[in-house]
Amino acid sequence: MESVKAKRKTKSPNLDSIFPMRILFLFFFTFIVHCQTNREKESPSYFQNLETTKSEMISQWEKLAPSGIKSLSYMFIMSDGKIHHGQLGNKSENQVDRFKIGSITKLFTGIAILQLQEAGKLKLDDPITKWIPEINQMKVRKSGYREITIRDLLTHQSGLPSDVANGFFLSPEAKEEEILDSFRNLPKAIIGMERGEPGKIHSYSNLSFGLLGNVIERSSGESIESYFQNHIFKVAGMKHTTLLESLPDSELISGYSGYVWKTQTIRPVIRDLTAGSISTTGEDMGLFMKAFFRSKQNKGLLSLASFDEFHKTQKSPKANFEMKLGLPVLKTSYTADGNQIWFYGHSGSLPPFFADLVYDPKTEIVSFVAGNTLGLQTGNLQTTNHNVMEILWEEKMGKRPEPSPLPTLKSRTVVAGEEGYYVSPMGIHEYKHGNPPTLGLMGFDVGLVERDHRYGIDLRILFGLISIKDPQISEMRVEFETWEGSTIFTLYAKGLPKGTTGIGVKFSPDNHFPNSDYFGIFLTKEKYAIIPKLKLEKDKRGFPLLTIYYHLGGMENSIQVPCQWESKDTLRILGYGRNLGETLLLDRREGKPSLRYSGGIYEKK
Repeated sequence: MESVKAKRKTKSPNLDSIFPMRILFLFFFTFIVHCQTNREKESPSYFQNLETTKSEMISQWEKLAPSGIKSLSYMFIMSDGKIHHGQLGNKSENQVDRFKIGSITKLFTGIAILQLQEAGKLKLDDPITKWIPEINQMKVRKSGYREITIRDLLTHQSGLPSDVANGFFLSPEAKEEEILDSFRNLPKAIIGMERGEPGKIHSYSNLSFGLLGNVIERSSGESIESYFQNHIFKVAGMKHTTLLESLPDSELISGYSGYVWKTQTIRPVIRDLTAGSISTTGEDMGLFMKAFFRSKQNKGLLSLASFDEFHKTQKSPKANFEMKLGLPVLKTSYTADGNQIWFYGHSGSLPPFFADLVYDPKTEIVSFVAGNTLGLQTGNLQTTNHNVMEILWEEKMGKRPEPSPLPTLKSRTVVAGEEGYYVSPMGIHEYKHGNPPTLGLMGFDVGLVERDHRYGIDLRILFGLISIKDPQISEMRVEFETWEGSTIFTLYAKGLPKGTTGIGVKFSPDNHFPNSDYFGIFLTKEKYAIIPKLKLEKDKRGFPLLTIYYHLGGMENSIQVPCQWESKDTLRILGYGRNLGETLLLDRREGKPSLRYSGGIYEKK
């Protein structure tokens, strides 16, 4: 094991000097969409040069130390098979610092499920109602749906809501017993909620993985922390890792947030433990990956058969297009010397913490990073992590892998979409014909120009006077087509498979609105709500407009989604994907208008 001394210096972040919209655009595509930067390649060759490569890896992380990220923990495994790890920025003097890794927790949950399948206690294609009978008490959007399986939950295509927002965050002072009680009550929270059709569309779901944790407890007969400790953490030799909040000889590091000036935030404690609660160290993540790779010899966390199942491409909905999934991992296609290779991994965000893991199960090359600060610099962690991974792979194999090129289309004219409004997990978009045609993204219109028989993005700001020529933006593609009879568009690029960001579906406003007293701001009384506020208004474009406000890691953001009148007490959020397709129920409490959304009750301000 090798560690690197922590650096204690911090400087003000080096902000982009052009225009804030450019910052927001780039932040969106690095942090939310997970697009990788198309950068010029470094001139040095790292092939079979361990010391040069190791120095470069450390240098890559040190460059981020003064960026506004207070602390980061990194780990990489090179061709020598050793675990190299370190921590930069603020560091505790006399204790080990743990970092939350958010949704990377889902890999551990998937491993636990496969272990239980090996033990004969469940099967991936079992109906989930065998373990979570509460699903039978959910409403079904349409009759005739097939059963939801464990595999559906593992691949985010269950048709269940993305989250149950009510009760997602717990008090930062919550004790272990309270956290576990909340976790075990999650199946009760879905009673009376609505579910959609399984296998229709990929919609990322923390709820699914929270329920999988309950499956682990109910099928194994062990408490969830005990199961993870005994069957994963201890087997791998991980001494500073937990699903809960406290662990001897280590402490969860403080988190920070802010666009420029960073302030300390409260400790994030969540109910959905197996969706994103693990806290760990870089060294422990290295031990985890080493134990995971030993599965290839049937001596690790899984059998070889389960290890292969974990990574093979799973059957996906047609709306996923080119997106490839293992069980809880995302697969990214690269090319090296004309051959296709696959990198696997997952990112994790439990604000203010952000983490990223990428690995190659064939070469056993790994790169991991975790940071404790939510801000404009957060996206740099993932971009740097993928750059590190590419250099590590080059050191062993002699070639720098490149994200696979966009699929070649036969020469044809770009298919223009129908003018009008579209909704995607990113919000509302208006497509307008013109020269060039434009599409609304992130609240402003971007020009679309023909590239590779598709549309490319031509971003002009400051009243159209300055054109942004950024490789990351230039490689984005917009494609209009039809899906199940609906006009849709997709966004994708090299390193960003088509379907990863969801689909934009055309909708037509019908000018049907609820009573005017349901328009306004609605608040929840939940103290630590992830969604503290909703706003419903009459959009002049002809539909009820819902603004969902999120409070994450000390920062607030929001998304606007269109709704459609469905019945006297129900509005349907339009579209497919996260936050979309769900219901907003109109209610009254003590004679006053209230809204019910994602398990919570919101009263008019």
